[in-house]
Amino acid sequence: MSNSNFLHEDALLMLADTCLLSGHRMSEWCGHGPALEEDIALTNGSLDAIGEARALYQIVAARRVPQATEDALAYFRDAHEFRSLVLAEAVNDDYAHTIMKSFLLAAWFVPLWDALATSGDRAVATVAVNAAKEARVQRRHAGEWVVRFGDGTAESRRRVEGALIALWPLCGQMLAVELSGTDASERFAAWKASVSSTFLEATLEVPPWPAIGAFEPTSDQLETRRAVLAEMQSLARQHPGATW
Repeated sequence: MSNSNFLHEDALLMLADTCLLSGHRMSEWCGHGPALEEDIALTNGSLDAIGEARALYQIVAARRVPQATEDALAYFRDAHEFRSLVLAEAVNDDYAHTIMKSFLLAAWFVPLWDALATSGDRAVATVAVNAAKEARVQRRHAGEWVVRFGDGTAESRRRVEGALIALWPLCGQMLAVELSGTDASERFAAWKASVSSTFLEATLEVPPWPAIGAFEPTSDQLETRRAVLAEMQSLARQHPGATW
């Protein structure tokens, strides 16, 4: 199906794959959160991200000729076919890593969804309107925890600074994303503003802004992706065509 207003399939898959694997990583905390309230908050965030992924996969599937299904896109593509951002796939080394990753991603998603909410691709715009609200909730929740970690104890600060050192270089790929109908420079400025204000409150030093540029995942990063997909896709691949 061809329409000049439609967002390119590669862009839709990048967004969907990023939401899916980000949501899956958050779901790994279900039953393991540091407090009941946080366990629930991360589970809800995971469901939001997976719901966004489902909606985007449905758009892609409906536009393919022949039509595909959301399950085929999520469960039966291999690691090299996924277009997810490396930041979203990063392993949850500890709770500080999860929180920092959640904040950096949400701060990027808020201006992106806001821009797509006015897109000429009406199906995508409909998803973006609700996704923008959910991204704001995630940014606020994660940002509050970044402040607690940064302006807390010596141990909490050590952990959040370690998370920042590990995750910051991965932001360059995220910030390089070009999407039709959105202004990358405006989105980068909005991301910088969110990061700067939160880090100031957290008494964290903002590192030099990451070098912006698309890159291919390293062999180690691809192996991380293969591992998370092997876990996520295992049931569907063991029982292809099953219904529940």
